[in-house]
Amino acid sequence: MGTSVLFKPTAIQKEALALLKSGAKHILLFGGSRSGKTTVLVMALIFRALFYAGSRHLICRYRAKDARSSVLRETLIPWLDNTVGKNSYTYLAHESMITLYNGSEIWIGGLGDREQADKILGHEYNTIYFNEISQISYAAVTTAYSRLAMRIPDCRNLFFYDCNPGSPLHWAYKIFVLKRQFLSGEQLEKPGLYQSMLLNPEDNSENLPEDYITDILDTLPEKQKARFRDGQWVKAEGVIYDRFDETMIVKAADLPERFERFAAGQDFGLNITFVKIGWIGDVVYVLGDYGAFNMTTQSFNEELGARGLLEAAGGMGFPVYCDPAGGERIQEITGGVKANNSVESGIDYINAKIERKQFFVSEKCTGVLSEIWDYCRDEAGQIVKVNDHFLDALRYAVFSDVQLGVILA
Repeated sequence: MGTSVLFKPTAIQKEALALLKSGAKHILLFGGSRSGKTTVLVMALIFRALFYAGSRHLICRYRAKDARSSVLRETLIPWLDNTVGKNSYTYLAHESMITLYNGSEIWIGGLGDREQADKILGHEYNTIYFNEISQISYAAVTTAYSRLAMRIPDCRNLFFYDCNPGSPLHWAYKIFVLKRQFLSGEQLEKPGLYQSMLLNPEDNSENLPEDYITDILDTLPEKQKARFRDGQWVKAEGVIYDRFDETMIVKAADLPERFERFAAGQDFGLNITFVKIGWIGDVVYVLGDYGAFNMTTQSFNEELGARGLLEAAGGMGFPVYCDPAGGERIQEITGGVKANNSVESGIDYINAKIERKQFFVSEKCTGVLSEIWDYCRDEAGQIVKVNDHFLDALRYAVFSDVQLGVILA
């Protein structure tokens, strides 16, 4: 696969493009802000679409509008204009789909909206590019895996990923950097299929304003500087549960054998999640979690039962505190009752537990652990509503059980 004369990759971008020939099926580019990650992967996707006539490719983010604004308009269309020309493709805005002169298609969409997800996951593709995966749940990504199934002669189907790094508990860090399976923690069976590369703004300085690094990135607060300038996997700025640390992660074998009572939390939506907790006195243990993408409530509840997450000592049931907005879906959850959805009070209560060392999480709770260090507030103090589904379920379980548990007992 050659490169266009109009695209002049930097030295590090050439190395990134070489990953496409490495035999890897999953390729992640991570690093600081404006380091050229998106440009490299968009250009690679364009070249594949041009080389393999009639092929189909997907670019997706958590929100479709972000995919259209940051990838489609700022990168994909400008580079298409430069490489094939404005008259060599058509863009159907209502479908968010580009058709090239050779019949190849490039779809743009979001995995955070049911209608959008159903539309884009209703097709098969030769390339699926997950843009800014720090915002996309592991369940959503793996659900999309089955759609990389289009057959075009000699075309090797590939997954692309990029992100500004999140916390070292994020699923992408475990898979691409530690080379471990996200859910089990075991070594990847075929680590060679997963390759990643660090790209930072310094590597792309020839394409940036002269003062971008020195006057903007160098002046950021330390955590933001580490993430957006140096491409490090660190806790986000404004983390809500910032005092949670690794000492509160408990190996499964070291969990207490008996608990005084159990409860759980249930969050509904396209990303549906469940978190189970156990109490010993004032100490709360997060014992298990499970999440799925685009699954019916009934099927999800059946899966919870099959995984043993609805079982308690002595065969007794326990309350599952559900998102009050769930409506009739609450009745489909075993033990389902309405949760107390006092967001700030619930957060304050969990933070108090963390500060008093009365909060522990089993190492098996990969959903909670992947979100807890990226659950944060923006500059206006508002909770960032991205990739927070397990943390919502956790809050329902803990705070509702404190507020309502005695009444329901």
